[in-house]
Amino acid sequence: MENNSYILKLGPTPDGQVLYFFGAQHSNNPANPQFAKLKDFWNEFLSTTQKSRTVFTEGIYKEALGTYEEVIQQRGEVGAAQWLAKQEGIEAVYLEPDDSEQRKVLGGMFDLDIVAYALIVQNLAAWFHHARQSSFTEAVERSVKREAKFTEIYGFTLNTSWFHDQHEKLFDGQPLEDENFLNRISDPRRDDTVVNKVIANRTKIRNDYILTKIRGALDSRENIFIVYGRGHLTALEPKLRALFVHISPD
Repeated sequence: MENNSYILKLGPTPDGQVLYFFGAQHSNNPANPQFAKLKDFWNEFLSTTQKSRTVFTEGIYKEALGTYEEVIQQRGEVGAAQWLAKQEGIEAVYLEPDDSEQRKVLGGMFDLDIVAYALIVQNLAAWFHHARQSSFTEAVERSVKREAKFTEIYGFTLNTSWFHDQHEKLFDGQPLEDENFLNRISDPRRDDTVVNKVIANRTKIRNDYILTKIRGALDSRENIFIVYGRGHLTALEPKLRALFVHISPD
């Protein structure tokens, strides 16, 4: 099985701080080689640092119950990182800007119906990357229901009927359950469609937030371990390297 993860190690700074960034392939398959690699990377971080450790993850914090493999099946690389941190008595921190604020900012740049559609299809594209635990129809229903929590921001009712109508309006005749199609329109590196542009701007919002939080942790003399999607690491790496180059002793 191919290992599509990517790692970055920076430091130590003059104060001895390090940053370990694991750019993960989104997966909930414990057999994926990245999970053994993640555990080795974590153990190296522990052996390199003795105190003042901060762990950042992409997903919200939930109790990591069960074995390492069981948690991976439940929550993928996010669960794996939170499980590893828990073994050391460290609470992993959710490294995401506020969900409502993201949608408000995007709504100031794009039509809100486009924003809602884009965020739903981004979730659907991720469904293909996980071991199947539900049907695609169930994934659609779940993703629409999740986005409907922000109805007050959108100003209209989100349901599966609205979503399918919006899909036909934007991509008439294109089957929705098409992995290549969903990957293409949810790729923030492309600008083929307005959906790509929404997701690209959301990615920038998230990356800017990540960088701000990393700066704050470094200012607090923390050693940092991050598990986030590989695409975010690829985009952030030049700025992270520049950040460490410019850190100087007091």
